[in-house]
Amino acid sequence: MIFPIFVVMTLLEIYVLVSVGESIGGFSTILLVVITALVGSTLLKQQGWSTMAKAQQAIVNGQTPAFEMMEGVVILISGVLLLTPGFITDGIGLLGLMPFSRVYFIDKILSKNAEKIFQQKNSGFIHTTPSNDKKDNKKKDTIDGEFWED
Repeated sequence: MIFPIFVVMTLLEIYVLVSVGESIGGFSTILLVVITALVGSTLLKQQGWSTMAKAQQAIVNGQTPAFEMMEGVVILISGVLLLTPGFITDGIGLLGLMPFSRVYFIDKILSKNAEKIFQQKNSGFIHTTPSNDKKDNKKKDTIDGEFWED
């Protein structure tokens, strides 16, 4: 499933880069890609530290930093998208770094996966313990003794 997405995104990025290059020129296109990468890396660093501080504050308050961990995952994916040259991936990466859109992405991810998890009907955990008969047999086979060393 991921391979077709990768191919389609690569072709779209090439198309957009060529189109922008024809419109504003090759050097301007490269400069624009570099500028978006620099702005994105600065925003990535700032948002990463902010999320780290929120996670530490949640731990100090005795809470589980689950939401902050999800934010960290979205920030990581956004950073990878910003490292990929192109305007589409840069746009998606920048959206993932903005707090209001990051919350939207996390809500969508959680709602989609929560449906999958809670709709499974054949999942469960079975715990068995040894029967009492086996315990009694082991007790009968035990030999009590003493040992001296000279």
